[in-house]
Amino acid sequence: MPGSFCVSVTHSKDNADKATVGFVIANAAVASDKETMVFLSIEGVRLSQKGFADDIHEPGFAPLKDLIVCFVKAGGKIFVCSP
Repeated sequence: MPGSFCVSVTHSKDNADKATVGFVIANAAVASDKETMVFLSIEGVRLSQKGFADDIHEPGFAPLKDLIVCFVKAGGKIFVCSP
């Protein structure tokens, strides 16, 4: 299925549920053959720091670190707001 998809993630440890669900959606999109990107801004930018997501695990979902790794391995791209 052609097309592209963007998920904006604005949270990290301040709201683990929103951060996790963003990457769950992004993984579903990239698995559906969508060119998919995640845009990290506000608190979500912290997820770009090495090791920051290691201890984020929302009950009922895979650990956030694993979701991020799977997303990138599947060809997803992550963009980080520089300011």
